[in-house]
Amino acid sequence: MKSEPNETIEKIKRSFALAKAGKPAYEEFYPFMEAMFLIQAALKSSIKLVPLELSSDLVKTKWAEGFPLLRRWEFPLDVEAAETILTQLEDHIPESNHELRKAHTALRQALDSHLDQKTAVWQSFLEHDWEPWEEWVSIEGIDISSLLFLARSCIRPSLDWAAEDILRRFPLPDTWLKGYCPICGSLPALLFLQGEGERKAYCSWCGTIWGLHRLQCPYCDNRLHDSLGYFQVEAEPHYRVHYCRLCMTYFKMIDTRERLDFPYLPLEEWTTLHLDLLAQKDGWKLPASPSPAVYTESRNE
Repeated sequence: MKSEPNETIEKIKRSFALAKAGKPAYEEFYPFMEAMFLIQAALKSSIKLVPLELSSDLVKTKWAEGFPLLRRWEFPLDVEAAETILTQLEDHIPESNHELRKAHTALRQALDSHLDQKTAVWQSFLEHDWEPWEEWVSIEGIDISSLLFLARSCIRPSLDWAAEDILRRFPLPDTWLKGYCPICGSLPALLFLQGEGERKAYCSWCGTIWGLHRLQCPYCDNRLHDSLGYFQVEAEPHYRVHYCRLCMTYFKMIDTRERLDFPYLPLEEWTTLHLDLLAQKDGWKLPASPSPAVYTESRNE
């Protein structure tokens, strides 16, 4: 399945133009992030993957019983596309970002040194609870967060492609209101409001969007009104931080109802980092992306 990249590319450019004008505090991020999102969007249209074999009965059964369709390590990858992104990103990494530059060098050397195992190298970054990439990547002196960010940015178009292909063949029912993604079981990167106040979630792993209850903690599924709350910055009325007093986690939310152009959510993850700082300063925790409801015992299933 191929998607036309032009609309996404124009949306990315518009979103960055607005961000540069309205959020100058993040200006040091913009050149690299814009280049990365544009490269990802352009490559996504040429992804070469075989659609995953899923039966309609299996999909209906899993969703009816509250199970996502895949685990992270089950996603297919176009390793040639991932390596192309890695190559194209090199010239856009800021000279001052030594951690990311070293991570790029380490990943590049690992791929060049294991030409017959490139697929395994890339697939290792689909894992979350152990670190198989250490078999190929020399991590001495490497910032692991930078390495994971870089590698997963390279494989992200494959993840998005696979999720979109599944949802094109098997439309998600409105009855799915879990706190985790119906495709991969990951928690939201962002929440947002749209339409008549419908609450939606944006997956941190594969970009899937799904609906939530109006009152609900995605992490622990708490729906008790008196233990859920939010705060916002006065100068940014369209942004909120929703928190849960039971599990002490938080999620960022965007109210899109009065915005003329729907936000580019991958960019919004970065231009709301100040909200993360405020939330964590107040003692709220950002949960790890894999939902504990899905991944706690998933290797033993």
